[in-house]
Amino acid sequence: MTSTRKLGIGISILAVFMFIIGASVFTYRGNINPVVSKIGMFSFMLWLPTIIVGIILVVVGRKKC
Repeated sequence: MTSTRKLGIGISILAVFMFIIGASVFTYRGNINPVVSKIGMFSFMLWLPTIIVGIILVVVGRKKC
């Protein structure tokens, strides 16, 4: 397994965690720290581009083998 493919898998896992964090902050109904709110907002906005980059790196890493 190439390092590019490992990086792609790691970035894809990061994107899944970003989606979970963003969705949990988005659905929270109590008082929340503004910093945590902004982190959740950016996590929810950027999870899709992150997973796309991860998938591209996995595919590029597979073609190098």
